[in-house]
Amino acid sequence: MFQFLVFIRPCALQAQQFLAARGPRKLNTVLAAVFCAAASSSAHAGRPMATDDAAVLDEGACQLETWTEHSSALNTSWLNPSCNPFGSTEFALGAAHQQDRRDSSANTALMSWQVKHLLRTYDDQQTGFAIATGGQHARASGDNETFIKGIATLPLQGENLLAHLNAGGIRQRDQRGGNYRGTWGMALDAEVSAGTRVSIETFGVTSTGTNWQLGLRRELIPDRLQLDASIGSPFGRWPQGRIVTLGLVFVTPSLKR
Repeated sequence: MFQFLVFIRPCALQAQQFLAARGPRKLNTVLAAVFCAAASSSAHAGRPMATDDAAVLDEGACQLETWTEHSSALNTSWLNPSCNPFGSTEFALGAAHQQDRRDSSANTALMSWQVKHLLRTYDDQQTGFAIATGGQHARASGDNETFIKGIATLPLQGENLLAHLNAGGIRQRDQRGGNYRGTWGMALDAEVSAGTRVSIETFGVTSTGTNWQLGLRRELIPDRLQLDASIGSPFGRWPQGRIVTLGLVFVTPSLKR
């Protein structure tokens, strides 16, 4: 359960906006990595959603998320392991290889981290809250970012329909200096059949525009193995800004049981 700052898992969505907003393309591809972060979230929200939820893994359990993102400009492959050793706090590390489809010299490796602390568990009647902080480093350029966000999960119809809300900030730093921006995300997460959920969400970074994403996930083995996929784009950028993702999530039993 890892989720980057910018609800991003669709980091590639942010990259598309970033590429469009800044100068020479080769530099843009590297700098765009700053928006690509590790992702995940809870056993409920998680991949392929960009918006995080107020939940963590069971105490003593670990998880491995792996997925690929594909756009007209970039292909990115992620591995994100995470564990909850203590009960209320989840730790995650991520690594990715980002390939520029038009310029292989702009390929780069990404590393990310996140710590998420559960403040209150949500249930059929009660809103849940969590807070998360993390960051990312682009190896080729040395660019860095650090974020913090608040997370709320509201049960609209128990587990059948959940709303997830994120709000926070990010500090981005590259060779030209640093800046601070706000981040936000909103998602509806619905169960459409046993073991199958769909999501629709919108998210973004201040001054860079707004994204949308549709997601589908299916439990192949309940609570242990999930297959997921998503499609999305910055608003007004379809089909040029289209991002497609496909992933698997593996979850271990609690080692403390």
